[in-house]
Amino acid sequence: MRKILSGLTILLISSSAAGAGELSMAGGDAAMSLVQYQGNTQSRTDDRPPRPQRYVCVVPPRQSDDRTRPYVCRADAGRVGGRCRCPNVVGSGTLDLAGW
Repeated sequence: MRKILSGLTILLISSSAAGAGELSMAGGDAAMSLVQYQGNTQSRTDDRPPRPQRYVCVVPPRQSDDRTRPYVCRADAGRVGGRCRCPNVVGSGTLDLAGW
């Protein structure tokens, strides 16, 4: 009985080692292709065009204003960092891309 179990164990180990070699060769190509792929992993699932960039004008508050946050309004496209104005706000600000 002991010889039979020892023989089956050796047979099982040798067959699993041979099978592992076959699996690693067959699955190795797929694993290598996944490792080598450097394309865009974030693909869009719908056909909508991407949203256009939104520009905002950021005007810092005056010292006399009782406010710490800047005034922000929509602006036309232009050079980021350039000067711009917001309606109904005193002073000029800088053009920035909307990040929210």
